Amino acid sequence: MRPTITQLDGWNLDGLHRAADAARANADVVSASVDDCSRAVSATGSWHGQTRDAAGRRVDEEVDHGYEVRTVLLRIADDAEDAFLGLKHARTYVLDQRNLAAGQGFSVAPDGRVSHPDPEKEGAAGVFQLNLFGGLDEIERLDNQFGTRLKESLADLTAIRDGQPDITLADGTIRDPDAVAIQLASMSADERASFLAGLSPEAQRQLVIAAPEKLGNLNGVPFVMRIEANEITVRNALTAEKAKPNRDESRVAQLEAMLAPIPNPEGTGTLDTTPAATATPRLDMVDRKFVMFSTEGNGRMIEMVGDMKSGAPGVGVYVPGTSTNLNGSGSNHVAAWNLADQTDGPVFLYMEGDFPQSLTSLSDGAPSPRFAADMAPRLVEFGKEIDREVAASAPGTPVTYVGHSYGGSIVGSAEQLGLRADRILHASSAGTGVFDTGWNNPNPNVQRYSMTAPGDLIGVVQSYPEGGLTVPGGIRLPGNPHASDELGGDPDEVPGVVRLDTGYYSGTSTDHPGEVVFGTDGHGKYWDDPGSTAFRNIVGVIEGSSATAYVERGIETPFVDIGLGDNGNGAKESFDAAKAAAAQQAAAAFDIDIDPYAGPRVTDNPDPGVKIDIR
Repeated sequence: MRPTITQLDGWNLDGLHRAADAARANADVVSASVDDCSRAVSATGSWHGQTRDAAGRRVDEEVDHGYEVRTVLLRIADDAEDAFLGLKHARTYVLDQRNLAAGQGFSVAPDGRVSHPDPEKEGAAGVFQLNLFGGLDEIERLDNQFGTRLKESLADLTAIRDGQPDITLADGTIRDPDAVAIQLASMSADERASFLAGLSPEAQRQLVIAAPEKLGNLNGVPFVMRIEANEITVRNALTAEKAKPNRDESRVAQLEAMLAPIPNPEGTGTLDTTPAATATPRLDMVDRKFVMFSTEGNGRMIEMVGDMKSGAPGVGVYVPGTSTNLNGSGSNHVAAWNLADQTDGPVFLYMEGDFPQSLTSLSDGAPSPRFAADMAPRLVEFGKEIDREVAASAPGTPVTYVGHSYGGSIVGSAEQLGLRADRILHASSAGTGVFDTGWNNPNPNVQRYSMTAPGDLIGVVQSYPEGGLTVPGGIRLPGNPHASDELGGDPDEVPGVVRLDTGYYSGTSTDHPGEVVFGTDGHGKYWDDPGSTAFRNIVGVIEGSSATAYVERGIETPFVDIGLGDNGNGAKESFDAAKAAAAQQAAAAFDIDIDPYAGPRVTDNPDPGVKIDIR
């Protein structure tokens, strides 16, 4: 419904907020009650026999039923709270615009039309009218969206009051949704996709309510179902974490952020790099979308930022690097959001596994290939799911995989195992892949790109041969475990890979305004600067527009001097890194903290590289 401004004056939205609190409280009561019942039966260890078995089965059924009721109540609570926040913000915006216009002598009609007796103020009247129409449009959109969702949830709650209703399959068979979910788990991804395509939207929704944990992470399940299922799973995880006697406050904050609405990444501008800003109310807020979620290990997820749609110039998959984990994924989310905003297409933040949390540990840190070996086959399979969704919603849209740091090794390893891609970009990549083969992309026309900043220590790692390196004095250094026998360890040097420029930070960069991307910060700080050359090159590759070709530069600071010819030369890169480390250690001996890479000056080739077309 599109209200008039007069109607907005009388709106009281507090009832929505109270309804959300009531639904959430009732969900907690249901959950606690069935859990208490289950524990009570489990505690009767000395009771045996048919009656005990029957009681156990019945309690299990009611526990399952209780969780399904809790799921719908939490969905109602979440939608009611989102509706409250969104409508409250939009209402305030419209009334503020009305009051501002009236205070300046403009006449504002109930439908938002604005006029002024002075013809010279016609332009200003038009601006006010445009703002008011935009706010009223947003209120209508939110009202329709959440009105529909709340009606569906109330219908679901009514339907499962006495138990989860059976669903009708494509062949007319009536089945229990829990049994169908178990059957789906035993199918191949292609079989699941075919089976689910024959179900009605209502049957699909009942399946999600019955088994969100199963459906949310199954390949072959349409993304729209996986997103709905994982929203439930995230809510349940938040409820469970809050109930723990020693709850993880960082995990609570992360799960709450995952459930909070974010600005729509379609043309709304650069997102603040502070994760909390993603929940700031504004016009055109949308829910976050997760096509995979698990609390296993350090926490895992695949987030889809933006929409899969016809006409999008490209689809991006962003695989981050060392130290990535669920609780600390806020900056990764912001980077994915900014990529989706600039490319006008969906970007997937890929975290379907554990990443190394240490830079140095040989057994469980960045030097270990086991994380890449574990995640690479999953990325291959998820790539097939992206291709399935692209074929259904945006046929012909190219898919690009961007691997940053350790994520570059994951992407390279997946390509060794048969990942299909249209474009690959190694951004400050750890290597070409952990297996001893070349890349085996099924697409013969795949385009590959790379970029590594001068002075980035990852360049030293890239240049190490896989078998190791003997330095003066007979000291044997371990080789790069992310280097393929066939390809070597440096994606920048592989034939057929087009090297791009990391270039310069933008003038609005928080840490290095206008500076050359360089040194240890050059490994990843460009991800926080959507205006930087490096970030814009990532955008250009994903959307298939253009990018800036690599330029080798001479760069110096008071402590480091990188000359032409150093990049890609392992010995020279190691020497440059050693000089920087020595300067830092010498200063530390006098309790002086320095950054040997601070204040870089470009001594050779300061101009940007030429623009190249991305096909």
